[in-house]
Amino acid sequence: MIGEFNEAFLAALEEGWTPARDATAQASTIAAIHDLDSPMYEKSQFAHPLLFSQTEFVELSQACRALLSAQLKLIGHLIDARSREGLLDLLRMPRHLARFIHWDNLRHGDATIGRMDIVPTRQGYFFCEFNIFPGVGGGEAYEGSRAATAALGFPQAGLMDSPLRDLAVLYAEECRKRELRRVVILDSRGHSGLGYPRQEYLKRYLEELNPGVQVHILDEVSYPEAWLKREEAERTLIHRMFTYEEVTDGFAFLEKVWASGAVLTHGFEPELRMSKRFLALLCEPGHQSLFSDEEVAAIRKYLPPAFSLSEENLAGALRDKSRLVFKIDDSSSYGGSGVLMGTDWSSEELERKLREPGVERWICQRVVEAETVRLRAGGDPAPEEYRLVLGFYSYGGRTNGFLVRGSRTSKVVNITSGGKLGWAFVVSEEGRQAFIRHARGGAEDVTSRSA
Repeated sequence: MIGEFNEAFLAALEEGWTPARDATAQASTIAAIHDLDSPMYEKSQFAHPLLFSQTEFVELSQACRALLSAQLKLIGHLIDARSREGLLDLLRMPRHLARFIHWDNLRHGDATIGRMDIVPTRQGYFFCEFNIFPGVGGGEAYEGSRAATAALGFPQAGLMDSPLRDLAVLYAEECRKRELRRVVILDSRGHSGLGYPRQEYLKRYLEELNPGVQVHILDEVSYPEAWLKREEAERTLIHRMFTYEEVTDGFAFLEKVWASGAVLTHGFEPELRMSKRFLALLCEPGHQSLFSDEEVAAIRKYLPPAFSLSEENLAGALRDKSRLVFKIDDSSSYGGSGVLMGTDWSSEELERKLREPGVERWICQRVVEAETVRLRAGGDPAPEEYRLVLGFYSYGGRTNGFLVRGSRTSKVVNITSGGKLGWAFVVSEEGRQAFIRHARGGAEDVTSRSA
């Protein structure tokens, strides 16, 4: 498990810790993310990376592919059984979005882009969210952690590239195949004001991998009208950063883009796949026959048991609330919104909150107790105990990770409620020992070299 795997490394970090090293690491991290216009990210960084077992990474990669494959099989079954509109109704998505969905993308996984959120426990790893969304965040944490490890002289050989570079590779192949002229990272005014980082790193990677292809960060106001003409639109690839709920103009601009013939990497099918309803649907006994033996095994081992809430089972769920987390099925709820820990509320208060949007809007998932690890945030005088959630990236079937989010106070771990961010580098046992030796000061300390 991640705590045990990092125990010797974290102890070595404390042995070799000095104020100068801490300042060097923090300055390097901030420098790497300063131009992203996100003070929220700058103030929320861990002072050092974590390490992750290469063996466990391979196991989780296989589980991730199996769970995503099972989800696609289930979606295909639901479309056939209910119709497209019926599927949108089931997932509480507006029917008018049907015309903005690439339905073929829901029959295969080639275009899957997302981050699977995983709770590490002392008993194993559990997938708690399917953030299947082209603009899923957190990849910038890699850049800050990589900059800090480089500044302190930690070994860099063998470490994975940024997940944002993996995404750029995926898009570069599309640009070459279609002979595209430009890539637009498309934001909305409704999303860009929320404080998340600008996509400067993705832009740089796209430019590096696509010489001669222009890359722009735009929104519905700054997008040039001339690029909506078919000749230009058909040479334009669009990567979307906002959810359907962050559209601010009644979909007027998206209507034009959709009709223009631009190459949209995704319609709104990611939001459909991001619905928390799937956490319950994948666990339903009646659906298990849809899946392969490998997929059933992954569901049983890696998904906490979950079920859809109803009037019939509400009383039982309230009695069992201390062992349940309640999640509303809005696909666009993220950052910890729409999540209620049963143990945090009295039965009366919880029932009132569940009834406000409607009991049928919720799924109930068995609580798994996140492992806590003693980590040092940037500028902290000493390590503190943090509850962790890991973000496991998957772009077109290629896995990469891990975003590390930690909270000292909340079981709903996210940056908007005071959580901290970092990265876990996947390493072999040999790589882990190299990090440990350097942390203890066995390698030359770059802070003394630059003094």
